[in-house]
Amino acid sequence: MDKPIRTLIRYEWKSFVRNKFQLFMLSVILIFGLYAIYSGQSEINMQRETIQEVTALEQEEFSKYKASYDEEVRSLEEEQLHDIASRPSFAWFRHGYHAIIPPHDYASLAIGQRDLFRYYYRLTGMSLHYQLFENELANPVNLMIGNFDLSFVLVYLLPLLIIAFCYGLFSYEKENGTLALLQIQSISIRKIILVRLAFYFLMLTCLALLISLIGLLTSGNPLTVENLVPAVAWMTGVMIYCAFWFAMMFLIVSLRKSSSFNAITAVACWLLLLIIIPAVLNVIVTAKYPLNSTTLAGLTRRTGLEDEEQEEAVREVILEYLAHKPDLEGSDSLIQNNMMAKGYAAFTSLKDINSQNEVDQYNQQVANRNAWTGHFHWLSPAVNMQDVLAHIAETDLNTFLHFQNALADFHEKITDFYFTRLFWDQPILLEDYDELPVFEMHPSDDRWNKIWQGITKILIATVLTFLLGFYLFTLDL
Repeated sequence: MDKPIRTLIRYEWKSFVRNKFQLFMLSVILIFGLYAIYSGQSEINMQRETIQEVTALEQEEFSKYKASYDEEVRSLEEEQLHDIASRPSFAWFRHGYHAIIPPHDYASLAIGQRDLFRYYYRLTGMSLHYQLFENELANPVNLMIGNFDLSFVLVYLLPLLIIAFCYGLFSYEKENGTLALLQIQSISIRKIILVRLAFYFLMLTCLALLISLIGLLTSGNPLTVENLVPAVAWMTGVMIYCAFWFAMMFLIVSLRKSSSFNAITAVACWLLLLIIIPAVLNVIVTAKYPLNSTTLAGLTRRTGLEDEEQEEAVREVILEYLAHKPDLEGSDSLIQNNMMAKGYAAFTSLKDINSQNEVDQYNQQVANRNAWTGHFHWLSPAVNMQDVLAHIAETDLNTFLHFQNALADFHEKITDFYFTRLFWDQPILLEDYDELPVFEMHPSDDRWNKIWQGITKILIATVLTFLLGFYLFTLDL
């Protein structure tokens, strides 16, 4: 390393150490980062506790059902429990299965959509749509604001710290009369600015990586198979995102304007990339792909069979349902047995079948909105980075859309298990409990493609911004 560069770095270090305000800002960001880690982990730990509770309730429920086969019926309560355990006419709407999307170890670092969408459902053989769209009580203000997590600190607050450190790298020397002394040095003023910029890049990026490392270590072991690649992707993304904002500051400084101009321009870029562009895209996508949930409101209302006291009306409902189920062909000869139970089972399934088109249209609009906004992530590396971190933590919207598709498959397994026995007048045997439906959700195929594509877009924006700043510094402005 050249002596002038070593002298410059030593000067920057002394200047930084003596600047109490800069030290204070670093401390504030560090405290915010640590609190964000704690806040995110508190939210996810609450979700984990809820998952443990509902899982324990399900295990206890089915343990009682299985135990009822071995015990002598001594009371009316025990007889009712055994009926629920063994008779599909009761079991199809009483047995509850919990479909759960467990949090990734790093979900606490980027909560994303996890505090907005439900992460577990208790499903029975009743209408799937009724169970999906029956919302839990929640504070709408909290849902709108969201939770304070590490991704917010890195994406929103860290750029402000970079702006505060770098906006006066050139203008400060000009305004204090020391620029002429720098220009007679053996190295160019551009190289001096780049060295000073690299000094602060190393310092602030190390701070961001340190906070990220603390979050990764306290949230899960980064060396495990399921966490290693996400941890590497997180650290890589944070480093490139920091590089983008330093490239942006280099571009602004290369204009060689006043400190006030640099500060205002940098803050304007922050507002544009993090506030204005997302808001404009949200307005456009709302107009382009409007969501009307009023059509789904009717699905959450409890309804019953019309003319349920007339056998012929119930029979028609059953026959209409059987027409959609070729695997139950021939069971119509057993309609008279448990007719009301079969009628309600058929009715609730027909309700899903008849409303499936409306639900598909609604879900398609949600998917279209998500896909359309994804095409414009290149407009804002900040939005792109937020999406990358959410994908790494598996808290993005695509994950929850994928979860809903898995719920539909799981509900079909539940109805097949119970309705086959119900319509064929077969009891549920003790050995059948070894073949109960199990919820499965396979990983999304394009998750990592989107992560690395997003990081690549930020890298390209960083390189282009830096090259533009480098070019402007060669001009005689």
